[in-house]
Parts: sequence; C-alpha cells; structure tokens
Amino acid sequence: MELSEDHFQILDTLDREEISTQRQLAEQASISLGQVNYVLKSFLEKGLVKIGNFRKNPRKIGYVYLLTPKGIEAKSRLAAKFVMIKLKDYHSVRERLAERLVAIEDKGRRIVFVGPVVVKDFMDSIIQENALDLTLVGHCSCWESLRNYEPDSFDIALLFDGSRKDTRKIREEVGIPSRKLLPLW
Repeated sequence: MELSEDHFQILDTLDREEISTQRQLAEQASISLGQVNYVLKSFLEKGLVKIGNFRKNPRKIGYVYLLTPKGIEAKSRLAAKFVMIKLKDYHSVRERLAERLVAIEDKGRRIVFVGPVVVKDFMDSIIQENALDLTLVGHCSCWESLRNYEPDSFDIALLFDGSRKDTRKIREEVGIPSRKLLPLW
C-alpha cells in the first residue's frame, strides 16, 4: 500500500497526541472513522504502530496507540515527500502568477486586488521579487468594496474573490468600466 497524505495525518497525530480510541484518532486527524480503522490495521500489521497499556492499575484496562521506531521513520519519510510536493506546487503557482502579472503589466500599473489577503501578499512578494512595474494601491476582500475606490485611483481591479459575477454585472453595480476589471486567472 502506497502511503498517502491521510496516512501521514494519522502517523503525525499519533506522534503528537496520546490516542486511545480510533474515534479519537479520526477526530484529531480529521479523517473518517472507517478510513482510520482500515489504515490503523495496516499500520499494526506493518509494525508502524503498536498498542500499549498505559494504566498501571491491573483492574483498569487502558490502551494507547503508539508509534514504533519504524512508524517514526515512515512518518519522517512521508513528511519529506509531502514537503517536496508542496514546494513544487508552490513554485509552479508562483511561476504562473508571475507570468500572469507580467501580462497584466501592459494593461496598467496601479492595481486594486479583490480577494483574500494571503493571495494579495503572495502577489506583492512576486511583484517585488521580479521588479515588476506594478503597484498594489488597494485591497478589498469582495468586489462590492470596489465602491470605496475612485475609478481614477487605479488602472486595474484584479479579481480573485471567487465571485461568479461577470464583469458586466460588476460594472453596472459598482460603476467601474469593464476595461478596468480583470480576472486574475
């Protein structure tokens, strides 16, 4: 069985938390109970996890799922694998966004970004890193907030707010010319 991101979540949760039930593990790892049951059985067979008794009182039975040294090693390998995958994804998105911003550079210099702050910050770092002749002059989380900007104060409203409204509808409701409204993707 190829180890997946869910497998990593389970191993990581077992490494961080004292887990005594599969239901608790499912909740902590944010994975379905059925999936946890299936994966945990596999981990027990492979020797990645063991069940240990953590209560000293012989009348009370209390068990906890514990990572074995082999499980810790598997978790480390998976962590490295997923970090590399995420870094490749990050660089790919960064390159695509840089290409898009270079194309936008010809349409205007002053940008109001409409979308999440984390994406705005990401764009701002790409603009700085690539020395693009673009300036983020404003930010709003939704297109309705474009009403707060004078149309002459920016060249482009770059839309990345997830709204399904077309630029014609936004133009009609906010009063910004459609030539100034541009979807990021």
